[in-house]
Amino acid sequence: MRVGRLLFVIPLLIAGVAIGESNAPCNDYRHLAQGSWVITEAHVRTNGSPATIKRKVTVTVDPSTGRRAIEESRWVNDAFEPVGAPRVLDDGAVRGFDDLGLTPASQQDEQVLTIGRKRYVCTVATYVIAGEGRSTTLTLWRDQSGATQLPPRTLSINNKDLPLPADALQADFVVEGQTVSSKGERRIASLAAPLRVNGQTCNCLVEETRLRGTSNGKPLALDVREWYCHDLPGERLRTLTSMTSGAMQVESDVAVLDFHVARPDASAVHASPQHRGSR
Repeated sequence: MRVGRLLFVIPLLIAGVAIGESNAPCNDYRHLAQGSWVITEAHVRTNGSPATIKRKVTVTVDPSTGRRAIEESRWVNDAFEPVGAPRVLDDGAVRGFDDLGLTPASQQDEQVLTIGRKRYVCTVATYVIAGEGRSTTLTLWRDQSGATQLPPRTLSINNKDLPLPADALQADFVVEGQTVSSKGERRIASLAAPLRVNGQTCNCLVEETRLRGTSNGKPLALDVREWYCHDLPGERLRTLTSMTSGAMQVESDVAVLDFHVARPDASAVHASPQHRGSR
């Protein structure tokens, strides 16, 4: 599991709304073609103890099956060193929220959201999604104009990554299970925030998630701020996380240092920089 995702998933696992590890092919990097790569650096502080992790993930092909896979490397002694064998991904098919066939449990009257200086008339629908010993109630506010096309994003619910609609401007969610009870919200902080990545300026959507509740009898608080852009579809350019669960406190800052997005018809082997001593 990649660093940016790992640090985001750990607190959500405690909340009971995140995806879990599995030996089966996963749908990570489904927006990135073979030959794409991403370099991230994470600064983590757990109960005051700091750590820094730098990794590179390359989308490739598993030679034994011909299926998409990822190769992970970690920065050691001024070079990236492979970590484990390539991990097989799913077929890379990009399926949207509306392809899932979810039926709203209820719908509300149209509501107006104001983000920045713009007003959006939104449809409001609530879905109830059960599984993995819990039930999640998800409410989405969607721009009904058809003009909003936000970068690809996901929300992890009941051990599955749920793709958010490109026109989803706001989300509330409530999770109830035997060991978890939590309530959260996801809000847009900015629709156009510039972020520099290795000399390139990326125009980012910034979203903030706030979650409060209990997990395994302990109070839980989670705050996440994420940067998304169309330049690196489906991946976070930066993730700030602050989480407390009982006596445990975790703060992290995971940022993309560099990336390359290959065209879908790119060759199987794509040259990428070694970054030896450059970072």
